[in-house]
Amino acid sequence: MYVAGWDYPLHLGVTEAGEGEDGRMKSAIGIGTLLQDGLGDTIRVSLTEAPEEEIDPCKRLANLGMKASDLQKGVAPFEEKHRHYFDFQRRTGQLPVQKE
Repeated sequence: MYVAGWDYPLHLGVTEAGEGEDGRMKSAIGIGTLLQDGLGDTIRVSLTEAPEEEIDPCKRLANLGMKASDLQKGVAPFEEKHRHYFDFQRRTGQLPVQKE
């Protein structure tokens, strides 16, 4: 793509990798090997469990990718400072009125 002049970000992800150690291993193998080769601009870890459980493996893979990439030398590891992922609030709303 880059040779053709298409300078778009390359997204890496393993969809519904599973849960627990199994899902983390599949994501690490699928995404980690590409990151080690210097490929990928964005990543997504998708586990078959609560979404907040995807944060830690994703951070670990992102930091691995940053260490592997010569282009990222000198860039500090990502640290989220503004969002609170574990502070849940129920959404409010109403269903539309149904005509019979």
